[in-house]
Amino acid sequence: MTSDNLFPSPLNILGVNVTPFDSYAHAAWCVEQAIRTRRKLFCVAINPEKIYRALHDPNLLDLLGRADMGICDGVGIVAAARILENARLARCTGVDLFMTLTAVAAEKGWRVFLLGASPDSNRSAYEKLLEKHPTIQIAGRRDGYFENSDEVVEEINAARPDLLFVAMGSPKQEYWIHRHRGQLEVPFCMGVGGTFDVLSGKVKRAPRFFRKTGTEFLYRLIQEPKRWRRQVLLPLFALRVFRARLLGGRSREVRA
Repeated sequence: MTSDNLFPSPLNILGVNVTPFDSYAHAAWCVEQAIRTRRKLFCVAINPEKIYRALHDPNLLDLLGRADMGICDGVGIVAAARILENARLARCTGVDLFMTLTAVAAEKGWRVFLLGASPDSNRSAYEKLLEKHPTIQIAGRRDGYFENSDEVVEEINAARPDLLFVAMGSPKQEYWIHRHRGQLEVPFCMGVGGTFDVLSGKVKRAPRFFRKTGTEFLYRLIQEPKRWRRQVLLPLFALRVFRARLLGGRSREVRA
């Protein structure tokens, strides 16, 4: 992960860098500088599940290392930063950063492209954004059901967006962005998972209490019991954090 003086020095959590933004406004400011200078930024939301999978997948670990921004998407990352780096890390979730950036985009005239999700969710997310921010410039949109990525890249470039949000699920969306990063003429690219489904109302977001306390994952598990296979990685991640702490504090270990 690179910074080039635009970002604060990253924290290393089990071999994965996390950018310690102190607020959503701070993250948005960095994105604004990239748009102003037409510098390309690839943003990845870092959560415990993603780090644990990267510990056992060299390709994913390499992908995360090539991102320019790694936002703290989960209370588990906050706790790990405290334990391993003795650092206070503010949460910066993917959903809320999306909401922040689209609000700023409406204010500053940034052009937005929405890629991914089902046709219904993509269209509904587009309509909800226009309803919420009437002045926002949606440069283009396309659902995630396509076969020719080169054609999609051409469509995106022709739309001249400043922000590209890709909703394909993780890590598929991050691999897609990375694979086409050299072709994409977009200052800021970010995978946003199920954000379009949340925005469209297809998936109900956790009540404020769960979001404020960092326990949104519990609400999602209650709503979607099938997610238990993913949530079981949380205690495994915690064990790796405590093991790293016992073995010497700051861990650069990347393999089991």
